[in-house]
Amino acid sequence: MGIRLDQVSKRFGAIEAVRPLDLEIRRDEWMGLFGHNGSGKTTLIRMLVGLSQPSSGQLLLDGDPMDREAWRELRRTLGFMPERIEFHGDLSGEETLRYFAGLRGVDTKTVGPLLERVGLGAAARRKVREYSKGMRQRLNLAQALLGSPEVLVLDEPIEGLDPRGVRDFFALLREGGPRTVVISSHRLSEVCRQVDRICILVDGAVRALGTLPELYEDLDLPVKVHIYGTGAMNGTFHAALAALGAAAVARRGEALVAEVSQVKKTAFLLGLRDCGETIQHLHVEEPTLEGAYFDAE
Repeated sequence: MGIRLDQVSKRFGAIEAVRPLDLEIRRDEWMGLFGHNGSGKTTLIRMLVGLSQPSSGQLLLDGDPMDREAWRELRRTLGFMPERIEFHGDLSGEETLRYFAGLRGVDTKTVGPLLERVGLGAAARRKVREYSKGMRQRLNLAQALLGSPEVLVLDEPIEGLDPRGVRDFFALLREGGPRTVVISSHRLSEVCRQVDRICILVDGAVRALGTLPELYEDLDLPVKVHIYGTGAMNGTFHAALAALGAAAVARRGEALVAEVSQVKKTAFLLGLRDCGETIQHLHVEEPTLEGAYFDAE
């Protein structure tokens, strides 16, 4: 199912945490939410899962306004993985998940297979206080996956996980088939490879929205071409690079670094063929999501 925010805002007294914004989370889309502390990201997530109501505007579910019945329907098909969750340390992982299953009206027969699925099958009867941080994250994910929700909202889900844990986490999410997923994270490089679209929030407003290539184009982030050459890389060579479309050229160690816009990248690289005797090798440094993120702010 798809969710649309229509001029949704949230105020806390004189503080406008989320300014009136329009945002569509499409059916079966994976969207990444990024923003520094105070950007409105957490407030937006709380409104998406019904923990907080907008000060103005409305949320629509598959195009229909979210009345009381619609909220009930969403909660039946929504899984939420909060950034922090306190589990009772004296309960086992299995007992904990059975408790959450009871709260959500989910058949407890699914608890065992779900613990196996998240890699906690062997630790199902261990006390949660004995779990590592990564194991608690897996248990947090398991409670969010109870009932095979159509919509998943995940707040900092990979915080504290090592690279293998991050890989396994996203593999688990992909197993359940198509679903709408909203992921909030500071781990930009890992998340950008997983989501369909990216939303960057700054001061409670959407500063950038789109796919990664669209974000690069909107922000006009340059490519950096590192050129390692012979002694012939003099002032004349600098001028040649500028003529090929380099917006700036700077020396960095043994290399010349030319900044080139995305639209001129292909022509610039093709033009370097005429400088073959001057160039020993080169390295193309594409802009990163971190670059897009900080440029947006």
